[in-house]
Amino acid sequence: MSVKIIVTGKHSEEIMDRFRSLPGTEIVFAEKITDLSDQDLADAEMVAGHVSEKTAAKMPKLRFMQLFSAGANNYSWLPEQVTLANAYGAYGDAIAEHMITTTLMAMKRMPQYLKLQEEQDWSLLNDIMRFEGSNILSVGMGAIGTSYLKKADALGAICYGVRRTVHDKPEFVEKLVTAADMDELLPGMDVVALSLPGTDEVKGMFDERRLRLMKKSAILINVGRGNSIVTGDLLKVMAEGHLRAACLDVMDSEPLPEGHPLWTAERVYITPHVSGGYRAGVNYEKVMNVALNNLALVLQGKDPVHIVDRKLGY
Repeated sequence: MSVKIIVTGKHSEEIMDRFRSLPGTEIVFAEKITDLSDQDLADAEMVAGHVSEKTAAKMPKLRFMQLFSAGANNYSWLPEQVTLANAYGAYGDAIAEHMITTTLMAMKRMPQYLKLQEEQDWSLLNDIMRFEGSNILSVGMGAIGTSYLKKADALGAICYGVRRTVHDKPEFVEKLVTAADMDELLPGMDVVALSLPGTDEVKGMFDERRLRLMKKSAILINVGRGNSIVTGDLLKVMAEGHLRAACLDVMDSEPLPEGHPLWTAERVYITPHVSGGYRAGVNYEKVMNVALNNLALVLQGKDPVHIVDRKLGY
């Protein structure tokens, strides 16, 4: 008897054919899982994509769920008998490239030069930073933070990392610490880059106290979760001229509402959560490869790669 697998979202014909080629399966595609009949839901044993708690309640046979995202902190409700895996690693390099871009943008004062161009102003700006020799701290050393520091090291930066536990220090990292010891590093950093998961333990981690520990000339980057920075505190210190720049790809309210003070804050540079996702076409291929590989492993009775720890949320 075939195993019914639901695959959500829009997919290319090539990818759908690869799903269909999984042996001993019946693949059901649906742009939204809510488009499916109750019978399809009742028969499904696996899902690749997303399912809500309400819909999962209609899926008594569900035993494996493969996320297309790296974030998995919103699935604590999933029954323990359902194995949950994420797409860890699939987005790391693309997001790290975005981080390198915003780092250099702020160091070289490119937003100010673009504004001068609009005004046809040939003024020369001072206080241009060098990437080589700068101290860069990655708060979060998963696939994203590690890839960012690897690229930063290649460009000559001195790299530091913060991880939940100190283990497996990459050779290109000068020092690796836990969050408990992070405050000792902050005053010496030229760049502090956050790629944190959406867990309770990191919510509000960068409040006014920590922001003021950073150099006045430091650059803050956030590609993890918006709520790891206290927005009001960030606006306060930026208004006082503290921090060279804040480059935010994530906010604690998304989409960022029209009229929100972050839009017009000086030296705050916003992108609308674009560093990951499928905007870099290669991400789609990587995510689908992770999903297909994990489904094949589970069908063979093996453990998938990157099982999510429900307590940690990743």
